[in-house]
Amino acid sequence: MKISETFHSIQGEGHLTGKPMFFIRTQGCSVKCPIREVCDQPESLVFRGGTEYAPAALAEMALAAVGPRGWVSITGGEPLDQPDFDELVAACRKLGLFINVQTSGLRRVNAPWDWCTVSPKAPVDELAILFAQELKVVYTGQSLEELRAYYERFSAWNYYLQPCADASGTNTDATIEKVFELNRLGMQWEFSAQWHKYLGVR
Repeated sequence: MKISETFHSIQGEGHLTGKPMFFIRTQGCSVKCPIREVCDQPESLVFRGGTEYAPAALAEMALAAVGPRGWVSITGGEPLDQPDFDELVAACRKLGLFINVQTSGLRRVNAPWDWCTVSPKAPVDELAILFAQELKVVYTGQSLEELRAYYERFSAWNYYLQPCADASGTNTDATIEKVFELNRLGMQWEFSAQWHKYLGVR
């Protein structure tokens, strides 16, 4: 597999915030998303570069970092662009590890996950999967209608809005206000920051 980086840290976003994880960031992303120019991980977008690893070797690295029944976060890039994605999940599960998949939702996830995070980069009617444990929308000013469509047509345990960061800063205040508005309208959205950045960890 082409891997952009691996590292051991805590999860800083969404419902699993604070949980120790071994992160496997795949190299390459074919999704033409609206926030591509301000992507948090621009180095992982292109398919050139990266380091090649066997899926079994990555699983062993994860086990050494988080221990038995620890968590592995497979992210990107877009991890489902990797042809060996299913093999990586199988290797991790064979060692008793839990799997957190982070994806755009534009590819089907056929391998068994323990926690799936969909951060959609397209309207809900373009997504290939319509269920995950959590939906995490990076807020860039989406209309009320688009956010309502995610809430009503995507089945998740948790719905999060997360600020978008660019050269001028983050739209945290606008994101919080939108969360308040959505809840007043009966939609149970929550705020999710990238807490690892505030803590100064990976």
